Amino acid sequence: MVTPTLTTEEILTTLRKVKYPGFSRDIVSFGVVKDARLDGANVSLALQIPSQDPEVIAKVQAAARETLGSLPGIGEIHIQAGARPAPHDSAPGPSPIPGVRHIIAVASGKGGVGKTTVAVNLSLALARPGAAVGLLDADIYGPNVPLMLGTPGQPVAENGKIIPLERYGLKVMSVGYLLGDQSPVIWRGPLVAQAVRQLLHEVRWGDLDTLVVDLPPGTGDAQLTLVQSVPLTGGVIVTTPSSVALLDAEKGLRMFRKVRVPVLGIVENMSYFICPHCQAETDVFSRGGGREVSEALGVPFLGEIPLHPAIRKGGDTGSPVVVGTPESAEARAFRDLAEKVRRAAEAAIEAMPQLIVH
Repeated sequence: MVTPTLTTEEILTTLRKVKYPGFSRDIVSFGVVKDARLDGANVSLALQIPSQDPEVIAKVQAAARETLGSLPGIGEIHIQAGARPAPHDSAPGPSPIPGVRHIIAVASGKGGVGKTTVAVNLSLALARPGAAVGLLDADIYGPNVPLMLGTPGQPVAENGKIIPLERYGLKVMSVGYLLGDQSPVIWRGPLVAQAVRQLLHEVRWGDLDTLVVDLPPGTGDAQLTLVQSVPLTGGVIVTTPSSVALLDAEKGLRMFRKVRVPVLGIVENMSYFICPHCQAETDVFSRGGGREVSEALGVPFLGEIPLHPAIRKGGDTGSPVVVGTPESAEARAFRDLAEKVRRAAEAAIEAMPQLIVH
């Protein structure tokens, strides 16, 4: 007869070797293991998988069984695994995040326009007056917020909720914290949407004045699903002055209108180049196209963000210009943008009851 020497802590330590499919996080820190009990040498586990996919559930269950089976002296292994109930299952449609007043999506019709740079500096500028602000990096295919904010590491789970990291006064969450640095993301639209819903609803955001959501570029089915996951206060569209980017900005605007999300405005990024030596302004990609599109489509123009080496350097070093060089002209451009977005968001909230009545 084998004398049981195992402890629950040893069971959990062993289960930390099991990675959740597609992530670098283990199933213990991911909150999958809900209960672990020992009866002599026999182990009973209760797993709650944050996926409705039977293949994912079976894969996690099999990996847990195989890993535990390698422990010396272990007896029978009983595993009960099931899908975690989706939040607000009984209430279809957008689900509010408790404690969050404004949810603002930053979007672009195409990649390469500096959308994440704008989202990061906008969030920091919104937080400067002392407001509580969060930033969700929902750009699944290119999660760059961890680099731009200089926040490596992994968040922890507590009572089934993920605790966001904090940086420069922001509460920050990104799928980049859950994936390995070299992990390619090859996900289909439904899985992308599901992952972002979980990052919205299964993170302990607490009380926030504003949650900024950096959406993936483009206007496909995944983006439409994402903006319908929560009641958005409005969307900010990022473009550059180039003709191609402006055409895609129009697509982004129509995406928001299709799902009845107010467009807070268009911001023209990399609008003009500021020479770091003489401070002269040069229109590298032409200039003014963002304003023309906003006027033609009847949405506010939120301003021009310059092309400046300091903005690039700040994003590469984890010290964005709004906090790294707060008195610079480029930092002031982001603060002006934040003030316009703040006013537009308040106006959108005030207009919502009227839209419902009529």
